Amino acid sequence: MAGGIAVALVTMGFLHVAGAATVDPLDATISDYVNVPGGYVLLALAAFAPAAGAVALAAGLAPAGLPDPAPPTRLLLSGSTALVLVAVFPTNAPDTPAGVVATIHRVAGGWVFASLPLAGWMVARRARLVDGWRALAPRLTGVAGATAVLSAGFLLSHVPIVIGTSPGFPLLGGVERVLYASVMLVLLVTARSVRLAVDDAPNTAGVTTDAVLHDPTDIGRVA
Repeated sequence: MAGGIAVALVTMGFLHVAGAATVDPLDATISDYVNVPGGYVLLALAAFAPAAGAVALAAGLAPAGLPDPAPPTRLLLSGSTALVLVAVFPTNAPDTPAGVVATIHRVAGGWVFASLPLAGWMVARRARLVDGWRALAPRLTGVAGATAVLSAGFLLSHVPIVIGTSPGFPLLGGVERVLYASVMLVLLVTARSVRLAVDDAPNTAGVTTDAVLHDPTDIGRVA
């Protein structure tokens, strides 16, 4: 997981430098970097990397001994799917109407911001029920809960944009970037919790460490 997040953040950093002259990071959304030369490929890379990590993380919840892992597993997998859709279907160019492709992009992006923090919060709630997980719950609860609140506020702020003629609130891009970083932190903390839970029960979860939580490319590695 750490490798996937690192790839995403480094790619995002490069896009911010490459697009500094044309994309205002405080007002424009991250998706607007698709209009920077090479932006489509780089945005795809920034989405595919954490998507792969989320799949590996979802696969590791049950073997790591998390109670009732199915609901957060489904959310992680759906969030991973949404990241892929965000990458494949780009947003529309500025000052052009949003068509079907851009609409898919926006809906998928909204689901990324909704599903991944909720998945982290659900893992934290279940962690309180097991000795090997219980000590990990408070930090994950705080990170996931704060991100979920920020995500809810961000998504609700789009209602006037969708149903009305509002151009969006000031500093929309800046808030989105904070939320993006916060979602990546949720994935990292969740992955770290899985790793520590596995290490706390090596006899029952050793197979998870080697076969489930690691992927051949290191993109899905849990740190």
